[in-house]
Amino acid sequence: MAKQTGTADKGKLSTRASKGSTPRGFKTRFGSVVVTGARPSASSVKANVSRSTEALERVTKKLVKPGVSIRPKKDVPQFSVVEDEPGVFIRRLNGRIERGHVVAGMFKAID
Repeated sequence: MAKQTGTADKGKLSTRASKGSTPRGFKTRFGSVVVTGARPSASSVKANVSRSTEALERVTKKLVKPGVSIRPKKDVPQFSVVEDEPGVFIRRLNGRIERGHVVAGMFKAID
C-alpha cells in the first residue's frame, strides 16, 4: 500500500492504493475529483509514452513555423498592417488588394 502526495497546479494531488485486491483498487484524487482504476501495465505506459513523444514531434514542426494561414473567403476581407507606415492597412477582398486607413470603424482606401 503506497501513498504519494504532491501538489499540481491549483490543487492537491493524492494517489494511493485502496485496501483489498479489487481490479479497481487504485485511486487518484485531484481536488474534488477521484479516479479509481487499475494501474496500467508497464508495457502500456511505455507504448503511450512512445505515442505521445511522436505526437509532440509532429506538433513541434507546426509550432515552430511563425504565423498562421487563413484561407480567403468570398466577401470576407483580410487585413494586415504596413510595417513602415503607422495607421496604414492592407485589405484583401475578393481578389482585390487596397491600402487604406480605418476611420470611425470603416476602411477608407487611399490608393
